[in-house]
Amino acid sequence: MKQILGKIFLILFLTINSFAEVTASVNPPAVYKGDVVNFIISADGGNIDFPKIQEISGYPILGTSSSQSVNIINGNITKTVSKTYSFRPDKSITISPLSVSVDGKSYKTQELKVSVHKPTASQKGDPFVVEMKINKSEAFVGEAIDLSVSFKRKLDARVDKLQLSEPKLEDFWVKKVNKQTQSSEGDYIVETVHYQIFPQKSGEYQIPPIEAMIGIVQQGRRGGVFDDPFFSSFNQQLNWKKIYSNDLNIKVKALPNGLELYGKYQIQARVDKEKVYANKPVNLTIDIQGEGNIDDVKKFNLTIDNTIVYADEPKITSSLVGGVYKGDFSQKIAIIADRNFTIPSIELKYFDKETKKVKKVSTKPIDIEVIGGNKGIIKPSSVEVSPSQTIQAQTTPQTIIKTKVVKEDRYIKYLFLALGFILGALSVYSFNRFQTRTTQKESDMVKMIRKAKSDKALFEILLPYSKKDKIISNALNKLEANIYRGDTNKIDKEELMEVFEEVLI
Repeated sequence: MKQILGKIFLILFLTINSFAEVTASVNPPAVYKGDVVNFIISADGGNIDFPKIQEISGYPILGTSSSQSVNIINGNITKTVSKTYSFRPDKSITISPLSVSVDGKSYKTQELKVSVHKPTASQKGDPFVVEMKINKSEAFVGEAIDLSVSFKRKLDARVDKLQLSEPKLEDFWVKKVNKQTQSSEGDYIVETVHYQIFPQKSGEYQIPPIEAMIGIVQQGRRGGVFDDPFFSSFNQQLNWKKIYSNDLNIKVKALPNGLELYGKYQIQARVDKEKVYANKPVNLTIDIQGEGNIDDVKKFNLTIDNTIVYADEPKITSSLVGGVYKGDFSQKIAIIADRNFTIPSIELKYFDKETKKVKKVSTKPIDIEVIGGNKGIIKPSSVEVSPSQTIQAQTTPQTIIKTKVVKEDRYIKYLFLALGFILGALSVYSFNRFQTRTTQKESDMVKMIRKAKSDKALFEILLPYSKKDKIISNALNKLEANIYRGDTNKIDKEELMEVFEEVLI
């Protein structure tokens, strides 16, 4: 029995080898720009080695797939293996012959051509029409442009399923408006989707055609009971038709002075207190309201001498109101100091949409009184130690002590020796007292951490020490996420207390 099976497999293998064949094809051979083409290589044989293809005529391979089948034709058995390479050309190309190894023998595929055509826009009078419109063909960087995409169908034209592609725009920020309108236009029913687009760079751009896939159900007929609507619903097949819209051209003008904001804005700054105890936070809120590309307002990072500044990520809300894109920007900043300080004026520059000029809005400086800290404000001087590092050193008055040089005798030497001994003893005593007080102070910090009842309370306790230890900074990041983003990070208080007991003492 084994001998018989062996002979059968040998005959099968020889039969497969004797009918080795390699073919190549493209599906489809003609496409519109942006469509995917499948390049298919098929080979008959036992051991098939396909070429490794990363790109075709400069266009990268988007994906590959394989299939296999065994066929018996007129008593001849053949094994067929096919491999498909998908790519997206944007112009007509010729695919050169490729080598395929079948059972140790090399074969060449035939040369193939792919034709790429520019999409033809649907025309008025067709059963289906897709149309794009914009409210202006010239705009500044950041200026809102209204874009509408309309699908029109004649009253007697049937549509069972519609797939309408989204606008494909580089260097534009696209915002879909939550508004879809229906109307009639002659013998057409019109459905329109609305967008607002904001150019990010200057230049001349083309909005490529929008693609619409229209599905129409074709029902098979079997007769008898299968003509019943209940059964026919399982025998439905969609036939798809593809149509395209027109394209559009837009000229985008650059804003002066490298500005990115366009529109009309107001800015305000407020604090939760103007008097605060030393090393306790003052919470500053920056609010911006306006019309235009408010989503492009950048995060504010303040630098104030002798303070620790902790800036949250801004929150931006926006919507279309009466055809105008409006929004609100809000950012919270915590500031901690041990002496009086001033929050400086905060500025926002933009290109005014009404005057067509650069405009600046700003807040007023805010003076903060710190209770229990140093009364005066000492401005630091910068001491440069390397090209990338700067140390802030406080400038303090230098005391110049003038002494008279007198002739020394041995009695004076003994006197100074005794005074030195006494001063040394006092220094040791003072140092020990200082260490005891520091330990007590840090013990108080440990008690405060243990008694903190909320994430916000613990956040305010730790904030002055944000740069002292990595464990503290990590805890502050987790607490910020809990307070402002609703996260549920667990904070290890024991680990924090160990830092204050061992590292910071």
